[in-house]
Amino acid sequence: MRGFQGTPAQTGKEGLFRLVGQAQVSYKEEVVTRQKSYRRYVLDFIHSKRFHDATDAWSKNEHQKNYHTVVDLLKNHEKLVRRYFDQETFDGIGVSMLLEDFYTADLQNAITPIEPNQISSGISVLSDSNFSIEPLLDKHTLDLIVQLANEVCLFKEVLNADDVAGRYSKDTLPTVTSKNNTRLVLLLDKLASHDVISYNWQSVIARKRLIISSSGKKHLTQHDMSSTLNRIKDTTPNVADKQFLATIDKYIVLIKSREV
Repeated sequence: MRGFQGTPAQTGKEGLFRLVGQAQVSYKEEVVTRQKSYRRYVLDFIHSKRFHDATDAWSKNEHQKNYHTVVDLLKNHEKLVRRYFDQETFDGIGVSMLLEDFYTADLQNAITPIEPNQISSGISVLSDSNFSIEPLLDKHTLDLIVQLANEVCLFKEVLNADDVAGRYSKDTLPTVTSKNNTRLVLLLDKLASHDVISYNWQSVIARKRLIISSSGKKHLTQHDMSSTLNRIKDTTPNVADKQFLATIDKYIVLIKSREV
């Protein structure tokens, strides 16, 4: 008999990570031990996670979003799932890297041609033969991201908004050097959580070798960024961190409201 606490909705990024973690535990218990086929495991798992006891619209919508993300992952990306779920250690970093690869694969299957009028209107896309990045960033958004990066001294270089916009449209963004890796991933993760940039920003940066670590010795890898983000996830922000986050929030409001 179920306890009195009920079944919570899996909301936000934490809820998505929990669902993926639960899926891996069930996989180890049922598929690895040959109790069930992969197909039966997937069906049983998704049927057991569909409902919850939350009654507000936000929780319902968030749970549905995360639930169907995991359904798509398990049903349509078996090889990717097995590659990660079979690893001896599967922690928050592993979940993050699995989702990065999942979203990148999803983008590869959804690449659509960019119309000439999109480029002339200032909308462009980072792309190469392997993947594309969404959402498309227009000139307004790029300008504000550059202003934000310069204001918080995100990089050792000072960025020029017009130069960044021009290079972005041609997929020739220059390599820059992080001034503080922790603040860098915190800022980019916050932008992604508000749908300003794509959720797969880590893999884009790593594959294109866009950012050098603050040590100046190497390009940031996806593992570097994932592990840094996972390390600071439960850290209580100090006064300086709160000011930093407030500055990011200010620019997110400007981007969303399209105020200059």
